[in-house]
Amino acid sequence: RRWPERQLGAAMMRTLFWLGWLGCADSTTADTSDATLNIDEPGSENAEACETSVRVNAVPVEELPNPRVGDSWTLIMYCDDTVLMGPAVLRIDPTDLATLDSATPTLTFIKAGAGEIEYQLGNRRVAIPVTIEEAS
Repeated sequence: RRWPERQLGAAMMRTLFWLGWLGCADSTTADTSDATLNIDEPGSENAEACETSVRVNAVPVEELPNPRVGDSWTLIMYCDDTVLMGPAVLRIDPTDLATLDSATPTLTFIKAGAGEIEYQLGNRRVAIPVTIEEAS
């Protein structure tokens, strides 16, 4: 017979139910008369209401000198001066010019040549032409 196990599980469920109910019970009411819903969805006017830029150590990539073999760039995308966060896609073409870090948006350049970095964060996409020079 499994009566003690069932009793313990049922008691835990009842306890969680009551704790949840007590935590949600509030005698005050929220005033939503002036509430506004502000959601930025892809394709909305607000989604493109800023200037998107990509920076390395707070310097826009277009202001950086060409990287050299062995250099690493950790790319951060901005909307005006606000850091954008979320799932990102980062790639370089041709793929043999750099390695990609799996945990951060970091490229380490391993071969000299010309290519293009593609960086997408949400609905914002940036293409960055790049020329990697030989290490000195």
